Amino acid sequence: MKIREVMRPGAIVIDSHDTVGGAHRVMTRAHIRHLPVVHDGKLVGMLSERDALAVRARLEGDESWWAVPVRRAMTAPAQYAHPDDSLTEVAGRLAAGKLGAMPIVDHGRIVGIATTTDVLDAEVRGAMAPASVTSETAATVMTPFPIAIAPEALLVDAVEIMLRRHVSHLPVVDAMGTVIGMLSEGDVRTAVGDLAGYATSLGNSYSQPRVHQAMTHPAIVVQYDLPLADVVRRFTDDRVGAVPVVDKFGALLGIVSYVDALRALVRPR
Repeated sequence: MKIREVMRPGAIVIDSHDTVGGAHRVMTRAHIRHLPVVHDGKLVGMLSERDALAVRARLEGDESWWAVPVRRAMTAPAQYAHPDDSLTEVAGRLAAGKLGAMPIVDHGRIVGIATTTDVLDAEVRGAMAPASVTSETAATVMTPFPIAIAPEALLVDAVEIMLRRHVSHLPVVDAMGTVIGMLSEGDVRTAVGDLAGYATSLGNSYSQPRVHQAMTHPAIVVQYDLPLADVVRRFTDDRVGAVPVVDKFGALLGIVSYVDALRALVRPR
């Protein structure tokens, strides 16, 4: 299968001279998390939700983050694929680069974009034989002992952990280690809302938002012995980027991200 059969045509793009604030508005209105960045019509980088969040955190509440040029926040150079590249090849590149999306370029022009969700869905539902994934389970592909956070922790501390450890999801656990929620970058962005109001609360730790106020509850979790094909369907059906792996008592064992799933799907057999 070619990536042209999976990609979303007509990708929304943003110019490198535009601002992070403008990009943030575009992402919010279009309900997307990645924007190809162009200069003179040519692809020069990619801007993700995480990039915008990093700018916010770096400026520590300074409202000027809104005016930072996209070129100073984007990831460059951008990786891209050709419409005739194979689905499995693109899946491998997404996994290797831990990328959430890849622009599709033909003759120097962006003709579409393929997200990890698009690729995962196609890999499981059409491109690969079911037998190729039945031997894998959540336990065999998960990252064990993931970073977790308590529900009463400060949201700003959770953001710092995400940026410092380069993770986009934090399982939220109670004192017994039971998963009670999941905090994603999208949850953080929704909770922060207007940065000015968020920054005002930073002066008093008692008034700062807590993790439990922003997390997704209840979390979508998977049992350790769930087949990989069913794990991936959680990504595609529930539109999540990672799922905690739990034992029969609900205690956290690991986490499976789309990167883990992609790596397992394209692994030679």
